[in-house]
Amino acid sequence: MRVADYIFQELKAYGVKTVFVIVGGGSMHLNDALKKSGLKFVCCHHEQACAIAAEGYARTCGQLAVVCVSSAPAGTNCLTGVIGQWTDSVPVLYLSGQVKTSTLKSGNLRQLGDQEIGIIDIVKSVTKYSKQILKPEEIKEALKKAITEATTGRFAPVWLDIPLDVQGATI
Repeated sequence: MRVADYIFQELKAYGVKTVFVIVGGGSMHLNDALKKSGLKFVCCHHEQACAIAAEGYARTCGQLAVVCVSSAPAGTNCLTGVIGQWTDSVPVLYLSGQVKTSTLKSGNLRQLGDQEIGIIDIVKSVTKYSKQILKPEEIKEALKKAITEATTGRFAPVWLDIPLDVQGATI
């Protein structure tokens, strides 16, 4: 199964029922897996709307909310919601797409891949846990840790950034 399919299978098993999403090229395997998962998804018109809707859902239902967005500006557009969830202790899991690992920037480059930004560096101070998944075998532990961190102790948002080739990789 693909990493993307595994993610939504595990979220469904955990009890997640609804995902707030904006589709995009950087998250194409995640989008496909979400559609196939049988989970309800709410397509918003803007990533900030996804973040705010997820917060309302988590507050209303008392459950982990999930947001799935594409890369770069799609992730940064969620920041207003993430910061509000951080200050108010709201459990939301963010899944962002990212450029392929072969085109991730290195050295002094600003970006190498199309629509690339180091979202983990941006969100690490306002999330309880954040990680970029660089190898398919990392997803099991990282997803489990993200769910646990979001929903135990003082609740908080968490973030997993998943490059396109990792999303589509078989595990």
